[in-house]
Amino acid sequence: MAQNSLLKEQLQQHLDNSTNDESLTPLIQAVSDAFDQSEEDKRALEASVREQNAELALRNEELNNQVRELQKTKAALQESYSLLQASLSSTYDALVMLDNQGSIRLSNPNFNKMFRMNTFNAGLAHVHDFIEHCQCIVKGNHHFSDVLKLSLAAPEKTFTHELQTYDGRWLEAHSKAHWHDNEIVGQVWSFRDVTALKLKEKEAKHRTFHDFLTGLPNRRSLLSRLKKSVNEAQKTFKDVVVMFIDLDGFKDVNDSLGHSVGDSLLIEVARRMESKLPECATLTRHGGDEFVAILGKQTSLDEATAYSERILSCFSKPYHIGKQDIYMSVSIGIATLNMHGNDSERLITYANLAMTQAKKQGSNIYQVYDASVSSQCEHRLRIRNEINQALENDQFELFFQPKICLESGSIKGAEALIRWRMTDGSFRSPMEFIPIAEESGQIIPITQWVIRRCCEYLNEWMPHLDSDFVLALNISAKHFQKGLLQRDVASVLKEIQTIPSMLELEVTETAIMEDIELAVSTLNELKRLGIRTAIDDFGTGYSSLSYLRKLPIEVLKIDKSFIDEILESPEDRTLVKGIIDMVHALGIEVVAEGVENHQMAVLLQNMNCDLVQGYHYCKPIEESQFLHLIKESLCYI
Repeated sequence: MAQNSLLKEQLQQHLDNSTNDESLTPLIQAVSDAFDQSEEDKRALEASVREQNAELALRNEELNNQVRELQKTKAALQESYSLLQASLSSTYDALVMLDNQGSIRLSNPNFNKMFRMNTFNAGLAHVHDFIEHCQCIVKGNHHFSDVLKLSLAAPEKTFTHELQTYDGRWLEAHSKAHWHDNEIVGQVWSFRDVTALKLKEKEAKHRTFHDFLTGLPNRRSLLSRLKKSVNEAQKTFKDVVVMFIDLDGFKDVNDSLGHSVGDSLLIEVARRMESKLPECATLTRHGGDEFVAILGKQTSLDEATAYSERILSCFSKPYHIGKQDIYMSVSIGIATLNMHGNDSERLITYANLAMTQAKKQGSNIYQVYDASVSSQCEHRLRIRNEINQALENDQFELFFQPKICLESGSIKGAEALIRWRMTDGSFRSPMEFIPIAEESGQIIPITQWVIRRCCEYLNEWMPHLDSDFVLALNISAKHFQKGLLQRDVASVLKEIQTIPSMLELEVTETAIMEDIELAVSTLNELKRLGIRTAIDDFGTGYSSLSYLRKLPIEVLKIDKSFIDEILESPEDRTLVKGIIDMVHALGIEVVAEGVENHQMAVLLQNMNCDLVQGYHYCKPIEESQFLHLIKESLCYI
């Protein structure tokens, strides 16, 4: 630019010196103008270059920032992938991810390990390859194959299946939809080895239904086995014989020689009697020194008496227990399907009554039940008539037994128990009229009355109750199965406006297991009403702990028969502790019934049981007495 200025100055001087030469003026002016335009273009170019350099510098900085962000994203993705791989490798479950076409997108090492895949077949590409591989792994693989195919057709649904392998393992399979951007793009299947749980359930079931001393089926399994025999006999037109066997004078053995000798004697007695019965017979220990034998596929009463004679022969020789020779005798009562009806519970009762009749005649005697000796039929008819009168005359009352929280010692609820007050002020035992009401169907209106009365009491007590107080009442199996329960409850709630969550319906395990699908449906409907539900008398039926996952229940009540022996029986302690732990794992509250002393309460508290009820705390009491406890905010610690 300085050079251009110099040239321009020289040109101007030359112009000034040549003023007389006018012919050069245009030329010189044109050159000057050209110089000026060149300067201007140069300045414009320099400005443009400066602008482009600034823009390039800015763009370069942006690109550097983008590179840095991409590097951060790459590092985060690598970390996420590393975490994903670590999670998939460390999880206990086997996992496999499918897309909507059934292609296997991802699996973890446990999947390969669980399904015995080696380096040659670990990289399965499609679910059909997996199904084919399972043919030599899974028993009944076609069922699992059908479930997988159904899940591909309906990926939005959740599927659950239980697999048993040829090498003795049990696997639980669960599917869940894989969502991405509000769209289902596949499924995730998880598999868990539940073999240990199955074995524990099997062991617990055996302990539940077998006597720990003799190994015989116990009283809990007696009724179901008898029902099965009765059903089979009715199809084949055979007879079923029930023999109720009671040892004579067994208490004297325990008192004089000790319980260890008595236990050894019971074991030997059971062994001898079992050897005298046919293969179709089932010998059970009913409790103490009582046994019940079920003989199916019989053709006549003569067979029953013949086997009774064989049982009596077991006691013709002494029992050698240690250094003792012990002579024993028995009394046997007999009831048969063809002679005494097909009610299984009644058959046991009749056999028991016949045993009592035999015992009155002496020892080593058997007696067939004679209905003419008993007035039970007339008694049941009279009770049925009086139940209707009691409903009309408002003779039923509710007593309440508190439920105690072991952690705080406070009353957290109660169980409502029906009582029948007679005109003279005395009470008729529920054990006398409830079974008759169940048999006749009168239990339905009785239960309807109980539901209504409980709701009324809750409303009356409301000013004195904590927000988490729950009043429980027992529901008849017949009421539960007829599908009337949810309708009756909804009707009462609508009329009386009770807070639903303060009401808890206790349904026996037996009622639920008779129709598990109906049970789930009914309990779900009750849950939608806001009602809490509980399984009562858990352990007396044939349910599996795995079924609890399917039941929408809040509470499980361990049957009193388990609690009675927890101080003396290690088996019952182990069983109760196992039930509490597994039920808690499912998020279900546990209540123990029949807590009779402080030692039981402490033991259950150490087992983390939630609530207890029993005579140690309070027997069932009248409404006025119970309300007094609530008002006083009584604490049992």
